[in-house]
Amino acid sequence: MNFDRRTLLKALAVAPVLGARRALAGPEWARPRNLVVVYHPNGLEPGWKPAMTNGALTFPSTLQALQPFASRCLAVYGLVNGVRNEVAAHAQGMTSLWTGAVIPKDDAYSTWPSIDQLAAPVLSTGSPLASLELGVQSQAGFGAGDNQSVMIYGGAGKLQPEDDPSAAFRRAFGAAGSDASRVRAERKSVIDYVRQDIARVRSGYGTAEQFKLDAHLEGLRQLEQRLDALAGLTCNATAPSQLGAGALGATENFDTLATAQVDLLSTALRCGLTRVASLQLSNSISDRRITGVNPSLGVHATMHAGTRADKVLINRYFAGVVARLLQKLDSTKFSDGHSLLDETLVVWGTEMAIGNHLKDPVPFIVAGGDPAMGYFKQNQLLELASPSRTTRLLLSVLEACGVPSRSTLGDLKDELSTGTLPGASRVTA
Repeated sequence: MNFDRRTLLKALAVAPVLGARRALAGPEWARPRNLVVVYHPNGLEPGWKPAMTNGALTFPSTLQALQPFASRCLAVYGLVNGVRNEVAAHAQGMTSLWTGAVIPKDDAYSTWPSIDQLAAPVLSTGSPLASLELGVQSQAGFGAGDNQSVMIYGGAGKLQPEDDPSAAFRRAFGAAGSDASRVRAERKSVIDYVRQDIARVRSGYGTAEQFKLDAHLEGLRQLEQRLDALAGLTCNATAPSQLGAGALGATENFDTLATAQVDLLSTALRCGLTRVASLQLSNSISDRRITGVNPSLGVHATMHAGTRADKVLINRYFAGVVARLLQKLDSTKFSDGHSLLDETLVVWGTEMAIGNHLKDPVPFIVAGGDPAMGYFKQNQLLELASPSRTTRLLLSVLEACGVPSRSTLGDLKDELSTGTLPGASRVTA
């Protein structure tokens, strides 16, 4: 394989990003290799607020499924929905959730990209797919295809999630030519070339520069080990069963589809098919009746008018789906002992606060990332002393991912929206 000087310099710049787990994206933190955003509809009940018990994050019964991962989580309490008005309607909340957009009318879409699409050019360099958008009955029932059921936006407008696991599987593995090992082999050949080139020029530098080159070589060596470890992981996943339109939209299949999409998402990250993914669990006016959870009344109707006990059951279910994803990521181990969760930032959010169109406190939980050097604090409850818009957390996610600094996100530009979220990062000022 031949490389010109431009290609070599690009490889030198990109190689640490591709896999050296502790390659610094900033002076004091390690950039995650993967970003996942997860959505569930209609907020959480007031009892969702975690606590700090003897210095450790403790989740209440509403979110008990997350307790095994509490040491890897940052829970943020006190965020204000990213809309300007006092009440977050479903369309406004859904459109602002990941974009920071303000919609001029009820049926308008965002003209601003969502954070995952801003991060994709940085994180997914060299991956077959820039991003993967997955849904679970997100386009079934009420609101299908409108701005109450779309949360991801790119430069060309809305990106509707793929609700069919079989179609999503074909897209993901088809983009890789059904051969993710080819991607690894190409990257490894670049690493070998760059490593040899650095070794040749090392003798021409002084001690300080040689130290920096040695550190770079160590990063390349770690990356090579990672690629070898990946070769031992099977990426020949079994395609999900093909379902007809009726089965894909049947409420009794919701959990089966959620499991399939969680499995597909974790496999896509594990195989390097993409570095950015989203999982949309239904939509903001969901009529889904999940077996064993809310069998007689849809999610949206329950969160509006159901009993608190009914609402808590829904909250527990969605927390369980997020926990299932974290478990899948954490169970993928590499040769140096760390997990896929260590390399993945998972951000779980919802379009409003407590079901009934309240704009604050909007729940957000950030999980994963490097346990020792990740950008976000872990095993923490961040209870904000003064209001901040959800966009400030989104800006912190972008900074963690190495996206060029932006003072605001979308078209929210007031004092509650500007800058990263104070107290969220382990990085000192």
